[in-house]
Amino acid sequence: MKTYFIENNKIENFISRWLGDYNVSAPFLRNQHLLYEPLSTENIDDAVIGAVRTIQPLKFFFHPFQERIVPEIANPKKSIVIGAANCDLRGLKILDNVFLEGDYRDPNFISRRQNTFIVSIDCTQPLSVCFCKSLGLNPYPEDGFDLNLTKLESGFVVDVGSEKGEILLGDKSFLKNATESVLEERKRIREGVSTKILNYNEKFHIPNKISEEFRAQFDSKKWEMVWKNCVQCGSCTNVCPSCVCFLLEDISRNENFVKAKIWDSCLLPGYARMASGVSPRPLLWERYRNRLACKYQYMVENFGKIGCTGCGRCIAGCPGKIDKRKVLSCVFEDALFEETGKDVKYESLKYL
Repeated sequence: MKTYFIENNKIENFISRWLGDYNVSAPFLRNQHLLYEPLSTENIDDAVIGAVRTIQPLKFFFHPFQERIVPEIANPKKSIVIGAANCDLRGLKILDNVFLEGDYRDPNFISRRQNTFIVSIDCTQPLSVCFCKSLGLNPYPEDGFDLNLTKLESGFVVDVGSEKGEILLGDKSFLKNATESVLEERKRIREGVSTKILNYNEKFHIPNKISEEFRAQFDSKKWEMVWKNCVQCGSCTNVCPSCVCFLLEDISRNENFVKAKIWDSCLLPGYARMASGVSPRPLLWERYRNRLACKYQYMVENFGKIGCTGCGRCIAGCPGKIDKRKVLSCVFEDALFEETGKDVKYESLKYL
């Protein structure tokens, strides 16, 4: 992997070269939250690059809320997404498993993947809801990007992760070779951020082998308690970087045949309901358990990777104030006692 360094006073000129040939999206601070918006020469000064993940997951660019799938969409203009964190890149791997590498490949998804360049970032300002380290993930990307940017005090470290990344670099006159001192500074920042995330989560206890423990705790009576603040709004599934469920609907008129795809949510009462009206999970606590089972058990069995990436969006966006870390600590407390020998019945779990 080639690694470069670019100074702060050159980063805007470096990025602005892409604006003519690509649709570029970047994070902007809006009401104290980072949101993706189109980047232009007029607003490039306001872009926030190298802080933390945005509210929207990366899947918004590849698996939109609603779209036509028949007839297929035309090839989109080439795009660049700046600001994807490692939690989003991990989520995108799940989407690739479903829409790119499965038996039924999605041509729209494939077209977007081929025509989109990903410029990821290291998280340098993690949020209190972030818990990637609890799942064995790092707050910085190691693969899955075309370019990766790490914000330092005087500039950015630039990692090249693919041939598409080499294309984006173009003229390298903006760049310098990354020195040992630059790489040392990045190492210190990464270690500091990792420590901060671990500190945020020291009061929660998520099993090291959570997928194995999930099978053992699937029939636990605790599932009938932990859902009670859920209002089945679907917020958590909408903002999750790895949720992929959707419905198909025909909206044809006369001779114009159109089939559309729209997101579904496993928390909604109609999810998986059959034509007879019978549901395999009629109760909300069963659907809530299914959502977590999908992340920690089913995706591991199907794709060999945990579906949850620890981004914390489901925690931050829940109107019922459900903290998934508390839920997992509560459900798995018996297994954790056996694993660590420590009592994990915390005051923080009383709300369950």
